[in-house]
Amino acid sequence: MKEIPTRKIGVDPGFSSLKLAEVHGSEINTVALPAAVGLGTDITTGLSLAGVTRSRTTARPLTVTFDDTQYLVGANIDRYTRPIHRMDFGRFTDSPELRAALYAALFRLTGTGEHRLALVLALPVTVLQRRNDARAVERKIRDWLVRTHHFAVDGADTRLSIVTVRATIPQPVAGWFDWGMDTAGQWVKGAAALKAPTLVIDQGFNTLDVLVVQNGQISQRYTGGDTLGMRRAAERLTALLEHHYGIQLDLTAADTLIRRLNDGKKATVFVNGDEVDVTSITRQARDTLASDVVRFLERTLAGGRSWRVLLTGGGSIGLRQKLLTLFPSAEFLPNPVRANARGLAKLARRNGFLDG
Repeated sequence: MKEIPTRKIGVDPGFSSLKLAEVHGSEINTVALPAAVGLGTDITTGLSLAGVTRSRTTARPLTVTFDDTQYLVGANIDRYTRPIHRMDFGRFTDSPELRAALYAALFRLTGTGEHRLALVLALPVTVLQRRNDARAVERKIRDWLVRTHHFAVDGADTRLSIVTVRATIPQPVAGWFDWGMDTAGQWVKGAAALKAPTLVIDQGFNTLDVLVVQNGQISQRYTGGDTLGMRRAAERLTALLEHHYGIQLDLTAADTLIRRLNDGKKATVFVNGDEVDVTSITRQARDTLASDVVRFLERTLAGGRSWRVLLTGGGSIGLRQKLLTLFPSAEFLPNPVRANARGLAKLARRNGFLDG
């Protein structure tokens, strides 16, 4: 019987989206899937207005089934079920929601059938800040991941044998790996860049992580990472929309409006059946967070300008202009949303890192 090769995959399990990456030669394949999850039913059939109305096709969530339970994962699940929002750090050590999202994302990357995988995960700095805590978290993650997993995505049976897991890489450091490594996991920026202090600012949904990497180690950390993520802007936006229009959005919908603004599109909602442009309110919520982040960085990093500065994380897209006023020479990683997963995929290819 032909042995199944081990595929080495980087996993960035963010609060708003789950990102995966895998090296293929000189290329890196990536998947980003909204981390929204809810208990659901089959959505492949049902009523349709096809031939009656003309509308744009919208993405439908994936149906993930395991342990005799069905979940909806991904885009637009609020149209079919109530999203489950878990923002606690305990979600990383096996929750049904994370398992469903991970299964869906792995399916998107690997396809149906049988696969053998080795995974390297990045977690928020807060989860890994103490060495003993980090090892305990990694053990708990291994306990539920290292095994054979049977599940179905949209009815397609899948069997994944996860044989190895590493889970003590802080998310901002994964972005640093993407900046400095090639697809074989080799450092290519030179000895001087490896030695020099590099300030990494990783703006995520639930976390803002700010730390300095030097000689391959975290030499200084400036934030607990749990107060200034894009979630704060989403929460402010939901409050503004309820105040002005009396509508209530969940955090996923509010975050989607902010992402549309970041992409240069209008932000609109429906109020009493009418589409209303809320771009200015959305911009207000986002820019207020940007000002809060800049004030925090000015206060925390006062007097220090010896670092190279790397900006990453999906939230950095919306805060770009504000951050550049503070750090004019900062480098934005080319794909800030998927940079951490890309860095992990590169690290996974480093000789010996995931062997075993």
